[in-house]
Formats: sequence, structure tokens, C-alpha cells
Amino acid sequence: MSYKIEFRIGVATPVDDIYDLIADIDAWPQWSPIHQAATGRLSFGAPIHLEEKFEGLGMWEIDGVLSDWAPYSHLHVFVPKPFYAGKLMRYFEFEALSEIGSAFTVGALFEGFLSEREGRAYGKYVRRGFEAFAEAAKAKAETNYNNSP
Repeated sequence: MSYKIEFRIGVATPVDDIYDLIADIDAWPQWSPIHQAATGRLSFGAPIHLEEKFEGLGMWEIDGVLSDWAPYSHLHVFVPKPFYAGKLMRYFEFEALSEIGSAFTVGALFEGFLSEREGRAYGKYVRRGFEAFAEAAKAKAETNYNNSP
């Protein structure tokens, strides 16, 4: 049993521009409408802490570990839960579509009975938050790209 929430958006920049923006986790609160705080670094097993505010849900704190990452491809954050509560994986994925075009996906994969129920119950709020995050990332990356020499 699993339940996925994701939002994908096209970005008018090379893939490395959107990747570099997302890879700087500590800077997310400066431009992200949902992140009140964010700390983390790109290193296998490194802790990732996110304080997210979703309209309709309030604050969510995520304490996970960077379980997998590949430059210009993806970041996967595993969020530990008690064994009976299932699993949660937050992911950020990047795809080069052309030299100056890319796609960015932000999502969450809920696995296990209780985790799947959580995803279904809060999905519409989380998806709207992911959409706001992706739109802000797109705008920031495109502005940075257009203002670079």
C-alpha cells in the first residue's frame, strides 16, 4: 500500500540552475512560501530538518535523513516513523529537457497502512504546498538565470 503526492513543473533554465537552488537547503526559507526553517547538507545520511507551514494544516516538522542523492538528478529524504506507522519518503527530482529547459518534481511517498491514511487525509493541503514551493523555486531559478551574465 502506498500513496503518492507530487507536483511537477517546467523550468526555463538549465537543470543545474534549479538543482543548485534546491541543493542549498539552508536557503529555502529565504524564497519558499512553505518553509519557515530548513537545515541540511548534501551527504549520505545527513540530517534534514524542515519546518513547513501548509495552509489548512498549520506547521509540520520533518526530521529525516538524506538517503539518496545524485547531482542534477534527485534528492530523497527518508523520514523515520515507528514501525507500525509505515514509511515516508520526501523527494525532489530534476530532469534536463534541453540545454535551457528542465523539469522539477517535488513529492512525498507514503507507504504502509497508517502512513497511507495520513497521505490521503492531508494530501490536498500538502499538494497545494508543494505547488507553491515548486512555483517559487521556478520563479527564483528563472530570475537568477536571467540576471546572470
